Amino acid sequence: MKINLALDRAPVFTAKPDQADLTGGFELAHSIAYLEEAFEQARRGEPATAPFSDGTMPTFHDPTLAPEGHHVVSLFTQWCPAEWADEPDAAGLDAYADSVIAGYDELAPGFADSVEHRQVLGPHEMQEEWGLVGGNIFHGELSAEQLFHMRPAPGYADYRTPIRGLYQCSSATHAGGGVTGIPAYNCVREIVNDRRRTMRRRSW
Repeated sequence: MKINLALDRAPVFTAKPDQADLTGGFELAHSIAYLEEAFEQARRGEPATAPFSDGTMPTFHDPTLAPEGHHVVSLFTQWCPAEWADEPDAAGLDAYADSVIAGYDELAPGFADSVEHRQVLGPHEMQEEWGLVGGNIFHGELSAEQLFHMRPAPGYADYRTPIRGLYQCSSATHAGGGVTGIPAYNCVREIVNDRRRTMRRRSW
């Protein structure tokens, strides 16, 4: 789930009220037990009632993204039922977003009141609009059987595809998921190696 918020002021976190620099992330993850319960709810086909969230405030890097004194917040959150990718639940999405905002309100009182606008993107929107199967931004689970030489699948971890000259370097490849330049860096290295081999063969 992805939630974007427009705030009329920056949040003040109870744990560190004098914190003026919010250029880093802020997590909604009270404990391991908290995270485990959210995950288990999703495994049972239920949306997490106390979700995990990883938040950032881009306006601390670029103030032009919002009017002076206002901010935008980007929240990557987990978890909701996988079935929502095929059959969206508008009421469920709203309730889920309410839970995330309420969670941050516990950490930064007044957070909920500061929300001027919100955009809630569930797995269905991610699947239909951006082609993320199941709404999975990692293009596959970050579990042992889908990492390293197993990513995206056994026999295809070298960034090459069965089509000559066609390469892959998405979040589905090593060292994905997430948004980094590492898969592209590795893929370009393999493209350069292949071209060098081709040039050597031609020189013979």
